[in-house]
Amino acid sequence: MGGYKFTARLSHWSFRFIRKAYNLIDALLSGFWLGVMSEKSLDWSDELFYNNTGHYTDDKYNLSGLFKWEKAMIEKHFTGAKSILLIAAGGGREVLALSGMGFEVDGYECNELLVEYGNRLLEKNGNNNKIRYLARNSVPGEIKKYDGIIIGWGAYSLMAGQKKRITFLEGLYPFLKEGAPLMISFLWVRKRSRHERIIKKVSDFFRIFSTKDKTEIGDRLVPDFIHYFTEDEIKSELTRANYRIKDYSSSDYGCLIAVNS
Repeated sequence: MGGYKFTARLSHWSFRFIRKAYNLIDALLSGFWLGVMSEKSLDWSDELFYNNTGHYTDDKYNLSGLFKWEKAMIEKHFTGAKSILLIAAGGGREVLALSGMGFEVDGYECNELLVEYGNRLLEKNGNNNKIRYLARNSVPGEIKKYDGIIIGWGAYSLMAGQKKRITFLEGLYPFLKEGAPLMISFLWVRKRSRHERIIKKVSDFFRIFSTKDKTEIGDRLVPDFIHYFTEDEIKSELTRANYRIKDYSSSDYGCLIAVNS
């Protein structure tokens, strides 16, 4: 083999090696921290991420309107709706877009920095809505019936543990009018990977020394907590919480529409 061919092959091998080594280190680190971090620590990690990134407090982003897949699902399933409960309203992007479409929106957000920024943005743009603070993984204390509920972009994937997610879903029952749609978006994968299995095994090893539940396959730190669902898993979870799936899409971002059955 000529020297130039050997050099080319060696360069290709080195890049494959680096990618594999990086993926392994990423899985080991993610598994370790998932194993040793407490629930409060994971919550604070989420705060750090959203407080330190400027993306969600950027006017251009929050004035950009709904994503294409959001708009398609809302136009298809919320045509008869007037009032919407929006949980995980972020910095106001969805509040501005939905109210611009004529919906009455009650927005809630668990990150106080985003609440403060979002309300300034709404006021600056002549929008009379207010984003209210709501503790993470909870529902509003004042029960009001809505024509639809939307869980803000990807927020469902930030909730750690199926028990907690199902309790949250069950807590939404009193807020939904009969037959009203619930829209949830989430991060998804087509099938489970070796990377995810390594994360789970490493995390479960370190959780032997604590009272925490075992890690769910699909849990990751990036560096904030995120859970990735397969289609079967997210549908099964909603069914367990006594919801009936009406529509599902993963052409871009994972999104489903369900009604309380």
